Amino acid sequence: MRIEIAEHGRMTESGSSLLRLIQNQDIPLLDLLVRESVQNSLDAASNTSTKVSVDIRVGEFKAKDLNKHFEKIEDGLNRRYIKTKPRFIAVRDSGTSGLTGPVRYEDVKNNLFGNLLKLVYEICKPQSNEGAGGSWGLGKTIYFRLGIGLVIYYSRICEKGKYQSRLAACLVENETQKDALIPHSGGVKRGIAWWGKKESPFQKTTIPEDNEQEIQRILNVFGIPSYGAKETGTTIIIPYIDEEALLSEVYAKNEPVAEKPYWANRVEDYLRVAVQKWYAPRLNNVDYPYGAYLSASINGQKIKVSEMLPLFRYVREFYIKALGKTLDDDSLIKEEGFAEGEQLYEESIDLRGVLNTTSSGKFVYARLSRKQLQMEPPLNNKSPYQQITNMPVQMEGGNGPIIMYTRRPGMIVGYDYDSTWTHRMPKSGPDDYIIGLFVANSINTLKNITDQRTGKPMTLEEYIRQGEKADHASWSDRNISGNNPRIISNIQKNVINKVKKQFSEPVKEIYERQNIGLSHALANMLLPASDFGSVATPPPAPTGGEKAPGHRGGRKSSLAVTGGPYYSNGKVKLDFEIVLKGKNCQLQLQVLTDFKRYHADIWESADELGKAFPVEFVEFNVNKIGTPAKGKPVLRDILLNLSPGSPDGHTEELDVHYIRSERFASYSYIELKPLATGCILYGTLSFEFKDSGLKAVCELKEL
Repeated sequence: MRIEIAEHGRMTESGSSLLRLIQNQDIPLLDLLVRESVQNSLDAASNTSTKVSVDIRVGEFKAKDLNKHFEKIEDGLNRRYIKTKPRFIAVRDSGTSGLTGPVRYEDVKNNLFGNLLKLVYEICKPQSNEGAGGSWGLGKTIYFRLGIGLVIYYSRICEKGKYQSRLAACLVENETQKDALIPHSGGVKRGIAWWGKKESPFQKTTIPEDNEQEIQRILNVFGIPSYGAKETGTTIIIPYIDEEALLSEVYAKNEPVAEKPYWANRVEDYLRVAVQKWYAPRLNNVDYPYGAYLSASINGQKIKVSEMLPLFRYVREFYIKALGKTLDDDSLIKEEGFAEGEQLYEESIDLRGVLNTTSSGKFVYARLSRKQLQMEPPLNNKSPYQQITNMPVQMEGGNGPIIMYTRRPGMIVGYDYDSTWTHRMPKSGPDDYIIGLFVANSINTLKNITDQRTGKPMTLEEYIRQGEKADHASWSDRNISGNNPRIISNIQKNVINKVKKQFSEPVKEIYERQNIGLSHALANMLLPASDFGSVATPPPAPTGGEKAPGHRGGRKSSLAVTGGPYYSNGKVKLDFEIVLKGKNCQLQLQVLTDFKRYHADIWESADELGKAFPVEFVEFNVNKIGTPAKGKPVLRDILLNLSPGSPDGHTEELDVHYIRSERFASYSYIELKPLATGCILYGTLSFEFKDSGLKAVCELKEL
């Protein structure tokens, strides 16, 4: 295939920047691959399909047989891989429309790029169809991070009654590396290239290869079958993957070997579990109401419902119950049943005043035993925590609930067991687990709010979709026309209250109240007067006239409280002004006693109290940001909202990250990484007390 090297231009991405666009450190790359690729396939379901089939293949190929197809990088690939046994991952779907649309930019009309141009040649071009998974167009960058950045796209389409095959390839690499593959003849390197065919020797650009024989030769390298004469679909092939590196993200080498789940040993096994983890609601579910259901396989071996891990089978059945459908006779809920006095709960989460009909969705939940989850011999399945995180999770005082949430595409957006969906929920005993699934009422609409894209009332689905970040790992509220309807936070509060109502034990509550009373008495004896403490105060105004904000005296970064504190339900909210002098800083919550200050890692250490830190950040919001300038700083409005459920934020001036404590993972630190020139932040932060008898401060430290 002929090469097309991307030239540098204004407002263009480089290879190195594309590889950094989605840096989700909480979800392994293999999970991100499953979430993104399967969603792309489901979004592309053809109008006549009742089922989308996705087969993820992992295998070996001969480097020399592949490399000869890539003009100008063949020698570089041979030097690296000719003596190795390289591996690949391929995602092959059918029952989809394929990479349709124009192949040349001059054929684009009304700004309709089509699936081909958006996936292969563009970035930040999201799906526009209603109910699609993505709203950013960045998820496709995951393909470039799994191997060396080389991705092959093969598709068969039918347009205007004519069938056609298309194949193209793209390489995205860090252009600053010395061993970069893309040839360079001077000027600015961009680190991006495509391969296909050129319609004439004088053209610089390429279009996809459509010669069936040439396409078949490339597919034969991987043993991947071509599509049938009247079959449509897309196959994405990622060669030269590093399986050891991918699996090291799944289960760290310093974790106990005895706790390692079987699926963390082979990529194929992990992909089989990952598909269940993220797509259980739509997997083999003929009752899925919004279009085609999902049929998935790994290396041609279908994922059957009867072979799914029990946790994900329950998730699937919870989803079916939320739809109001009847479960099959062989469902786990019917087979295993529930302990005496327990049941499966199905409840509507009703919100008043913001939606045109009150129900925001259905919440289905239950308390499941170790037996029901098949954790006992002879099956000995891992705990639900390990099935959703891969890592051993230590819980104090019983097992905390696990809450999942999903919208129209049927992908589980997140599993929450220690954050905003499960905060203050009661724990169960050591031998059972509270498991719940919230299914959004996607077709409901918001009151008096119009979707600017369609001109129609905004659906709850679109509100949630637009509030997701690029990795679609959590839901968050947002301002619309100057107002925040707080739909997500109210859903979370309702979900928490439902679980508390069903599973809080009166005897336990009395015991806890006694403990609280004793702790308050002890706090009064040992600690200073019971209040919420103080915070860093603004530096004094310099002599000779007040300087403009952002030019405060002193060389160190500073935190000033400009409003508050405001108290509500054990939470403290402050308005702040933070001046960052160009060094990385950390906001620390500290508990004060008569003897010393404790930040989380000291408090939780075995040499000190050895318990979870009792104060945690709840929110960190930036409303305005300024950069240094003569006189007054240059300010711009910005909306940066961080919480434990969405712990990372980025602007052109700084990066912000929630940092957990080392031992009990308390959200008690926030890291701020500004540009070297520094910046000034205006906003609010909130933190919460688990024991109101304590005194705490928030301090800014330069690292």
